[in-house]
Amino acid sequence: MTSRADDNQESTDRSQSGDRVLRTITDDDNFRVIVATTTQLTRHVSSLQEATGETGRHFADLLTGTVLIRETMSPAHRLQSVLKAGEDQGSLVADAHPDGLTRGLIQTPADAGPFSTRQGVMLQVMRSMAKGEIHRSMVRPAAGCDVSQALMTYLQESEQIVSVIAVGADWQGDEVIHSGGYVVQLLPGAGHGPLMVMTERLEAFPPIGSLLSQLEGSATRLLDELLFQMPHAQLDDSPIHSGCTCSEEAVVASLATLGREEIAEMVREQEVIELTCDYCRTTYAVQRAQLLGLLETS
Repeated sequence: MTSRADDNQESTDRSQSGDRVLRTITDDDNFRVIVATTTQLTRHVSSLQEATGETGRHFADLLTGTVLIRETMSPAHRLQSVLKAGEDQGSLVADAHPDGLTRGLIQTPADAGPFSTRQGVMLQVMRSMAKGEIHRSMVRPAAGCDVSQALMTYLQESEQIVSVIAVGADWQGDEVIHSGGYVVQLLPGAGHGPLMVMTERLEAFPPIGSLLSQLEGSATRLLDELLFQMPHAQLDDSPIHSGCTCSEEAVVASLATLGREEIAEMVREQEVIELTCDYCRTTYAVQRAQLLGLLETS
């Protein structure tokens, strides 16, 4: 038999190892707080997309922010964020799923410079709903904003949610040492006193990258800093990880949507067709026999 102390220690140990999301609410019902550590996730996805420099920093922040927004708005459903700059800079995509799987994509022209928000950006957020429909929102944050400011603009303008969001990373060159962030959401009816305490606390915090470095990337310690001496109840503790939803079956299914003549031309010209997933860079080889099978069923 285990004691409550043992259970608490086990929960603490879990939340200090690996990428996690912790969801809590204060006992006075004034704040809902969500924290995430995303170090392994941002390292792996950024490596797959060969993200470096300013582009890599915006991309890592968008990955973390999308996890937090999904947990805030739609924890049981998929949410995708697209940050678009000018046509010559392309867009950054983050795709978060309810099982914790998160992936990302950098879509920029080959000759594009670093992704920048200085000339203005557009943030599009798409989330699945309970009945299968897709809810889409689009905002234009202020030029020169960072990802945290863009996400706060989305919550305020599109969802009417008053919150403070901070996402970021501790960097060594182009390597992520620690990454993560938090959302502090003001709940309806929150008192003026607790609001002032929280506001002063957040204003006194160092930049999120420095804070994560001080806390060694621990979700539990980040939560403790945010809610110091504020009684609260933990609602959830869930792992997050990089991954992809692609498969050979999905690739073949996508080819099946082509016209019969297009498939026939592939059969004539190639023995094997190789297709690469833009997200995870996995290459799938579709054999001639599989293409012939598509012709028979089309």
